[in-house]
Amino acid sequence: MQENTGRAARRAAIRQLIDSWQVVPAFLSDRHLTVVASNDAARAVSPSFVEGVNLVRFTFLEPQVRHGDPEWAPVADQVTAMLRDSLDQHEEDASFRDIVGELSARSREFAEAWADETRPEASARVRFTGTVVGSFDLTYQRLRVPDEYDDVLFVFRASDPASHLALAQLIEIASGPTEA
Repeated sequence: MQENTGRAARRAAIRQLIDSWQVVPAFLSDRHLTVVASNDAARAVSPSFVEGVNLVRFTFLEPQVRHGDPEWAPVADQVTAMLRDSLDQHEEDASFRDIVGELSARSREFAEAWADETRPEASARVRFTGTVVGSFDLTYQRLRVPDEYDDVLFVFRASDPASHLALAQLIEIASGPTEA
């Protein structure tokens, strides 16, 4: 019980931190790659960064994801590698078995990626396509949360000046009209 209270307090502190980053997309995921906290900027970038969304399921099962897009395959490989890496670091549990079993049965692409031995990158460039401002590139940094072995903080930055401008426009659109 005390462990859960401590975890909730640490997550609340991280939520406050990432909420203060108004122009820096960031989210916190648990060991199963389910988003447990995200800021407005992250949610503006992708519906996969909404709290409660499992990144692996979203990547492989969400109909809006363009599986034929050449930008999708490296992302899918990294998301799968992150899940495999998390499983290597934590004991297998029912949630891991559910995710891997469901995706193996429903997605040939997941089964192939799961069988691969790709290692996750601590930092990588990701292209976001189909947004209201067009396509842009962000680079993420994956950071393990001290004293919270299960959680990982993802922090994004624009990869180039054009992406910086697109991200700023996207965040402005998502935040709605400002009062004069």
